[in-house]
Formats: sequence, C-alpha cells, structure tokens
Amino acid sequence: MALVHETLILLLLTFSTWCFSTSISTNSSTTTSLAKLPNATTAKPKRLVTKLIHQRSVHHPHYNQSETAKERIELDIQHSIARVTYLHARIEGTMAANDHRTQLSPSSSGRTIMANISVGQPPTPQLVVMDTASEIFWIMCNPCSNCDQHLGQLFDPSKSSTYTQLCRTPCGFRGCNCHPLDRSPFSITYADNSSASGTLAYETLVFETSDEGSIQIPNIEFGCGRDIVYNNDPGYNGILGLNNAPMSLASQIGHKFSYCIGSLADKSSNYNQLILGEGADLEGYPTHFQALRGMYYITMEGISIGERRLDIAPATFEIKENGAGGVIIDTGSTLTYLPDDVQNLLYKEVRNILGGSFRKVIIETYPWLYCHLGVVSRDLVGFPVVTFHFAQGADLALDTGSFFEQLTDSVFCMAIGPVSATGLDNRSSVIGLLAQQSYNVGYDLVNQIVYFQRIDCQLLSG
Repeated sequence: MALVHETLILLLLTFSTWCFSTSISTNSSTTTSLAKLPNATTAKPKRLVTKLIHQRSVHHPHYNQSETAKERIELDIQHSIARVTYLHARIEGTMAANDHRTQLSPSSSGRTIMANISVGQPPTPQLVVMDTASEIFWIMCNPCSNCDQHLGQLFDPSKSSTYTQLCRTPCGFRGCNCHPLDRSPFSITYADNSSASGTLAYETLVFETSDEGSIQIPNIEFGCGRDIVYNNDPGYNGILGLNNAPMSLASQIGHKFSYCIGSLADKSSNYNQLILGEGADLEGYPTHFQALRGMYYITMEGISIGERRLDIAPATFEIKENGAGGVIIDTGSTLTYLPDDVQNLLYKEVRNILGGSFRKVIIETYPWLYCHLGVVSRDLVGFPVVTFHFAQGADLALDTGSFFEQLTDSVFCMAIGPVSATGLDNRSSVIGLLAQQSYNVGYDLVNQIVYFQRIDCQLLSG
C-alpha cells in the first residue's frame, strides 16, 4: 500500500446558465419530495440522515483486518500532515480555494470520514469522503474511463429519470440535453498525478429519515466524473463538500448540517451519522465561526487540564492580518495541531501529571510525537480531561481516548502535534477528528455558529 494520500481536490469549474428540470416522482408512501425553496412547508422538517464510516471501519469495503495500530497511526500522521500543509497553502494564498494540486489523493489515507449518499432515480448508493473544507459534491459516473477500482455500483446518468445536464447556454425546454461542446466541465488533479474530470449536472439525492422512510432532494448540483486516473486504491467514489460555498451540499440543502463521531477506535460502530438541512442537531455549546478561504475558523481562548488553566498568551490563537494564525475545525485531519509553544506547554503539564511512572519513548520517524510506555485504557484511568475553551463559553472536552493514541500494545502517544511537524513555521492550528470524538458538531451557516454537544451518537440515531 502506498503512502497516505489526502482527500483534497483541484476543481476547475466553468459554468453559467443551466437547463432546469423539476420533475420528481414519488414511488412509495414513505418517500417524500422537497423542492429547494425556502418556507416550502410549515411542518417540522424530517431529518435527512446518512451513516458515516471511516476507512479503518469493518463496514468499509476495503477494510484491512491485518493492519496494526502502529500502521494505522502512521497513516493518520502522514494524512494529517498532508492535510495541514494543504490548508496552510490555502491560507497563504499560494493556492485558490478550488485548487488542490499540492494534495495527494484520498487513497489509503487516515481515518477519513465517509458518507453513503444515494443518487438519482432509482437511487444508487455512493461512498464519498465528507470534507468540511471542500466546496463541491462529485462522484464517479458510468461510463467511466479507468474506474475499475470503484466501490459498489457506479452511478449511471442514462438510467436515472432525474438526471439533468448543466449547460452553458439555456436549453429552452425542461429535461433537455446539452450539446457535447456546451456542457459545463469540471476537472480535478492530485499531486500524485491522480485526477478526475467530467461535467456538472443536476440530480436528485435520496436520504433516510428518522421515521424509517426516505426523502428526495431534487436539483442538487454535482460533478459527474467520467475520466478517473489514480495510482492507488482510492477507497471512495467521490467527495462530499460541506464548506460554505454556494455549490457545497451544505449550502444547497438548508445551510445547516451536523455530524456525530463516536470512538474512532471502535471499528464496528454503526452510529456515526451526518444530518443535512433543517433537521440538523444544533444543540450544546455554541460559538461563532468565521468562514475564510473555504475553511471554518473558531476562536480558541485557552486550554485546561483538569482544573488547571494553562498559561497561554491571549493573542496566541488570533487570526493575523496576513491570514495566519487562528484555529480551524476540520474533518480532513485526524490529529490536532497546535502552535509549537502551546504543544510543549501542554506536554509539560502532561509530564507533571504522569510523573516518573511512565518511561518516555522516542519515535525516530516522528521525534515530535510525545510517547510513553503504557496502555491508555489500563494506566491512564483517572487522567484529567483536557478542555479546549472557545468564545461564548463553548468547550470541547478531550478524554483519554481523544487526547492519546495507542501506538503499539505497550506504547501510547499524545494525539496533539506541533504545527512545525508539517515543515512550516507556527501557523494556524487545526482541530482534527480525534478531538471531535464523542461529540455532535452542528453548523449553522446563516448565523455562522458551530455547536458542540458531548453525546453518545447512538442516542441520536433513533
């Protein structure tokens, strides 16, 4: 298996006007069609739910049963470093929001979160990467060149009654097709020379609802990939963009979404979920976010271990005039990265708590990774909670399962890295997936609020 590859994409999009089709059929009493119009109904909206898995889950088609914990964490680290490097390139302006050429493809990456989205009529399930820093939803489409390693059945537009091409000039009638030269293209290129290209179109997405029915969302703009080139097993069929850009799925469906991530160490968990639209769970501690360069920034005010507040200068996490600094909450990175002095201060406090009971272990490949002999579940019972404090009183509490990772049977490591580990100077901090475990995280794009609710995801799955 090749080195980790990241899930970020170069989207070269050109489009103007489009041909419009609104014909949606209801096939059963448990299926509903919602137009993408405000105030279409005064009834409480049904929850649009999709299950989430990660690439190390037993539910993933490419689950590797023989993978060791050490191999998994090494992939997590490589994946996270590539992700943070990419985010910083966006911040510095050396890469546009839709330019992902410095990134690697998502194949064999860390515990990337994936959603199962059903597309078209009849619906075809597609396993796609959930990405809060991506601005488009795209999938592989049949016929497709070089798509032999796709997951499950490819989406075939010719067999869907709700597929509508996006044309550069008006078609003139509903359901029309574009002239081949008039189709709106998109193109995606990766640093490892993997790529995807195709055309933009509109389609119906089908979601499960909390009452065991389903609901159709028509006229979703997406990229239909026809020519895919990849050098490794991708482990996905597309990308589900959830930033605040107009073409993201979050913006197209209600400007709200929430995801609940349980324990990433639980490979068999079936309760991780994504909810889109008005039914999203916006509960818990709220804090405002800023959407900059397609990323969600939140204001961190401090860090505590137990009752002890670390002595961190107030300006440490501020966004600088040049765009550096600040704290990004992200689904693309597995680990969390903080400024070097903050990570060192955090580790110093950890060492004081551990005392001399745990021998330090140096990992030659990653000397910045703070590791010790021991077993988290056995030796760190009673270790105090690490809390990230945000503006408006919001907290994100990390227990031992979120703050540490078991590298081998006898070595555990702190799952917080220094930003310098990416090869960059102290820049923006990134809060990764491990820190978001056991939380439902909700996004209100209109009011620019993120909600943190500590909860067992199983309680939200009913």
